Amino acid sequence: MNKLIAIAINQYADPQIPDLTNCRSDVNAIIDILTQSYKFEKPELYAEIKATTLMAIYNNLYNELINAMEEDSILIYFAGHGEYNPYLGTSYWMCSDSTKANVTSWFNIDILNSFFKASKAKHIALISDSCFSGAIFEKTRGGGTLALQGKISRQALTSGGIETVMDGTDEHSHFNLAVQKVLRENDKPNLSFYAFSEQVILHFDQNARQTPEFGGLNTSGHKGGTFILELNTGNANILQDIQVPLELPKAVNITSDIKLPFFNKNTLFDNTYINTFIQSLGYTIINDVRNYALNDLEYAIERSKLFGFEVEVSYTIEYFDDKYLSIKFSHYSEMGGMHPNHYVYSLNFSFSPDRKITLYELIDINSYQNLKDLLTEMINRHCNVNDRELLKQCLDDHDYHDLPFSFTKDELTIYWFNLLPHAFKGHGLLTIPIKDVDKLSTKLRLG
Repeated sequence: MNKLIAIAINQYADPQIPDLTNCRSDVNAIIDILTQSYKFEKPELYAEIKATTLMAIYNNLYNELINAMEEDSILIYFAGHGEYNPYLGTSYWMCSDSTKANVTSWFNIDILNSFFKASKAKHIALISDSCFSGAIFEKTRGGGTLALQGKISRQALTSGGIETVMDGTDEHSHFNLAVQKVLRENDKPNLSFYAFSEQVILHFDQNARQTPEFGGLNTSGHKGGTFILELNTGNANILQDIQVPLELPKAVNITSDIKLPFFNKNTLFDNTYINTFIQSLGYTIINDVRNYALNDLEYAIERSKLFGFEVEVSYTIEYFDDKYLSIKFSHYSEMGGMHPNHYVYSLNFSFSPDRKITLYELIDINSYQNLKDLLTEMINRHCNVNDRELLKQCLDDHDYHDLPFSFTKDELTIYWFNLLPHAFKGHGLLTIPIKDVDKLSTKLRLG
C-alpha cells in the first residue's frame, strides 16, 4: 500500500514572505482524490504553522524516510514558497518560520535528496508545487524506456523549473488543477509516475509563465524503477483517518495519538466545507496542548521526565445519513498534574444546504422563556437526582449556548464535561431520548 506525506504552508512568520492562499486547499484536494480513488494508506498531513517549521519538516521527513521499510512506496506532496541560490545552484522550500534574509532558515532540497538516497523505501516520488523547484533535477539526465516497477525509483514532478510559479487566483494553483484533472480522469489500473507526469504537463496551460518538469533523481538512488499509482477498484471509502503530529521539542517526554476524520468527495455534502471545520477544531486542541508545554518549557521537560506526558485525540461518528452528520471528539491528556484531563467537543452538520448547526438552532424554545429554562426542564426530567443541582449550577455560572452535543438515532446528548472539575466529570451528561426531542423541536428528523 502506498503512503502519502502532504505538506502545505499558507502562513509565514516573516512579513517579507507573503502568505499564500491555496496551499492547504491544494493539498486537501490531492488527499481527497488519492485516498478515495487510489490505494493509499491514511495520509500524514503537515499544514499547521508549528508542523511546518524548518525543524518540524526536517524531523518529520527524516523519520518517515529513514524508518521506511523496503516494501514501502512513499509519495510526498509539497505546496508552499520556494527559493533558489544561484551561487550554489540549490533550491529550497520556505518553511513557516523561515526568514527571507537568512538562508540557514530555509529547507535545502539537497537534504531531501540525501534522505531519498538513504531511505530503504523501494519507491519515492515527490510532487513539489513551489518556485524554483526544478533545481532538484540533475543538470544532465538521459531518456529511455519506462523501467520495471521492480526496480528502485526516486522521482519528482515539479510545478516549474528554476523560475517563479503562480499561486493561483481561485481555490487552487494552476499546477494543482492539472494534477487533480489527471488523477480524476485516469482510468488505468496502474498509472506510472512518468505517464502521470507527462499527462500533467499536457494538461497544463500552455500560456502559463512556468513549465513543469519531471524525471528521475539519479544521484538520490534512482535505479530505473517507477512509482505506481494504483486505482482503488473497490468501493471508495467516504471517510479516512488523518494522524496529526503534536510537534513539541524532543526534550519533552510525550506520546501522542491524534486522529482526525477526513471526508472524501461524495454526493451527500461538500467535503471541503466539512473538513475545514474539523481541521480547525483539531488544530485548536493541539495548540492548547502546545501552549501549556511551551509556556513553561523547562517545567514541562523536567515534569515529563518524571511522569511521561500523554495526549490522545479520537473521534466517533455518532450519526451519519443523507441529512445529518454528528461527530464527537474526545481529548485525553496526562500532563503531570494530579489528574488527567478529559474534554469533549463536537461538530454537527445538516446538508442541502450544508451548514454547521448549533444546539440553540436545533432546539425550538418557543414554549419557554429562554434556552436556560428548557435545559433546566430537561435536567429535571432526564438527569439522575444527584446530578441535577450540579448541572443547573453550571447554567448559572457558565455560558451554556456553546455546550457540545451529539446525537444518535436514539438520543440527543449534551456534554458538561468541559465545565466541570475532574472529580465531577462523570456527572456531566444530559441524555435526552429522541422521542422526547419532538417535544423540544420539530427541526431534528432522524432516520
